[in-house]
Amino acid sequence: MPKASPRAIFSARIKQARALRGIRSQRALGALMGLTKKRGSSRINRYETQASGVDLAGLAQLADTLKVPMAYLLAQDETTADIVLALSQLSARERKALARQLKEQIAAKK
Repeated sequence: MPKASPRAIFSARIKQARALRGIRSQRALGALMGLTKKRGSSRINRYETQASGVDLAGLAQLADTLKVPMAYLLAQDETTADIVLALSQLSARERKALARQLKEQIAAKK
């Protein structure tokens, strides 16, 4: 199976995040980002159809609007996306403790 392109992954993640947050349309997402109806719909459509990419500022704005980490929108597979989303729901202290546990687990396998 061929590996998905970064744009295809990004496109899929935007659609998933919209569904997750109950944002039914590209236009609605654009509006939440503070864009006009026409511009918002057009911009999100270009992302979702892989016609154009996004710069880091745009990525940060999308992630903030969708209430997901930027890493979620770029995750290369479903499992990684799920992990990133789950981690974002933990406190900084909980993430630090979990990272320490994972590092210890990995070191023990060597």
